[in-house]
Amino acid sequence: MLWREEHLLEILRVGKLNTTEVVARADMSKATALKYLEGLKGKRLISCEMVGPTKLWSLVGETKEDVPAQFDQEKLRDFVSVDRGVFRLLEEFEGITGKELRISINKAGLNLNMEQVP
Repeated sequence: MLWREEHLLEILRVGKLNTTEVVARADMSKATALKYLEGLKGKRLISCEMVGPTKLWSLVGETKEDVPAQFDQEKLRDFVSVDRGVFRLLEEFEGITGKELRISINKAGLNLNMEQVP
């Protein structure tokens, strides 16, 4: 299995997510994410439910009771701890450069992405 497929499966362990949420958490383009999501769906590892124009992706065989839809803040603190000073530094960076740094943490490590602030 490809690392991107494994990464998407790991993301979907939290429960049903729409395409936008998957793309944001996966840190890949929408086209790339959809390519791999459709491949996983073809392998019957994930399912896709249409709710109006929105696609909701989830692991096959997982129910809402098995996996919470999202972490509550208390549980999240058990997994990730970031000093508040980091957020102040990011705000200062944005103010000086006019660019925004986005931090994402996954099994592969810590990623920093810089974007122009609108």
